[in-house]
Amino acid sequence: MGKTYDNSILSFHLDKTLNDLLNQLTEKLKINVIVADCVTDLIAYPCFMQVINPAQLSEEDQEELLLWLNLIHETYDPRYMSIILTSSPLFKMPKKVERFILKTPEVLDYDYLKLKVLNKLTAIKRHDTKNKTHDRMIFRVLKILKVLKTERILYIEDMCNEFNVSRKTINRDIDLLNALGEIIEYDKVKKGYAMVMEDGEYSQHL
Repeated sequence: MGKTYDNSILSFHLDKTLNDLLNQLTEKLKINVIVADCVTDLIAYPCFMQVINPAQLSEEDQEELLLWLNLIHETYDPRYMSIILTSSPLFKMPKKVERFILKTPEVLDYDYLKLKVLNKLTAIKRHDTKNKTHDRMIFRVLKILKVLKTERILYIEDMCNEFNVSRKTINRDIDLLNALGEIIEYDKVKKGYAMVMEDGEYSQHL
């Protein structure tokens, strides 16, 4: 699952009051609620949040949950999934899972749930936006490198129009390539950028 998430919250052994609060919240926010019947459901269903009541777990459930928590870091990314425990578990919480656990107040009410759900969804969207921005930058840099090697000259305006970005953005991409060891300079005659070989000559068409 890693960097993916589903628009769902899993609830496990919650009492009627908490389930009603969760249903009320998720209906308003258009989020799915999946009621887990067993610990295996916590593993099987993708979600961005799990709300678990450890006090209602059988000894067998506790053992299975502890095993799951010991493995959770291999399956999920804490940037994409969090766990709310409605009470302190009877077993010692694995240190590696602490990044996933949200601090539970004495009173777990609608406002708390709403705040945590909205914070998590906002964080996920923000992180996804950063990833997409980074992916677009990598694509631009590779395209700039390809143009420089195959067409010998790169015109800033062409890249700006193709990627719908500013001149400053393309100049930053060129600076990045220079920082990575390429030698790219402005050709005053052709009024564009070209790659410079070790002998100081501009690269020839490959």
